[in-house]
Amino acid sequence: MDHDAHGFPMRTLRDSLWFWIGLVASSLGAAERGPLQHPMMGVANGCFVETVAFLDHWQDNAGPEAWARLLQWGAMEDEEIVMGHAVGLCEAQGVLWSWDINHGWNRLPVAAAERDRVESVAAPVLARYPRVTARHPTFRFDFPQAAASAPPVAQPAHPNRSIRDASIVGAALARRRPVNVVTFKHVDAGTEQESAAVVFLFHGRYCVYVPEHGTVPFRARGGIENLRLIQELLRRSYPGASGVKKL
Repeated sequence: MDHDAHGFPMRTLRDSLWFWIGLVASSLGAAERGPLQHPMMGVANGCFVETVAFLDHWQDNAGPEAWARLLQWGAMEDEEIVMGHAVGLCEAQGVLWSWDINHGWNRLPVAAAERDRVESVAAPVLARYPRVTARHPTFRFDFPQAAASAPPVAQPAHPNRSIRDASIVGAALARRRPVNVVTFKHVDAGTEQESAAVVFLFHGRYCVYVPEHGTVPFRARGGIENLRLIQELLRRSYPGASGVKKL
């Protein structure tokens, strides 16, 4: 490893430099105009599913061999455990970019040759969240899947916001993979509520998106049509969840 005149490892210095460049850039504000105009679905707690939809759109334009990843991390904020976050990463003409539902497009100060080093790529992305202590930044990407044969239908006018958002996500993600949208009952503050969930596979994980909570990838085994399995997984966030049925 190369060292500078004071004996510090050059790689460490370079990594620190890139980190602070990213931090300064984040404080200066607006997102850049990126290589693809991508409309968001505008659903609640949607960072993971919005990023999956973005990656689908990116591959539609750049091709299935193009380098693109979902960067996900868990987090603590002010010593409290909070929901993590997910952003999209891609390479366009030798430049690495991030796409974030909170910040839009940003060119990353990381050489394309470093694209598979999650620590290098994550540093300038995480610099935009100075109050967050990220845990386990991880790359995810989808394995080839066939589009849903009977895709869910988006219901943007549905009066139940949970069903509305879940139906929109289900219809969008079904373009590239099998998707199941279900409704279920749970009790909130002593009152029975009806919510909805989207079930799909991504990066070999059994993913469950609920608009009120976001997306949780599980290491579960079973088909996305398995209502008993879905109910079991939903009960981890909603104890006593019941009445799971296909939308």
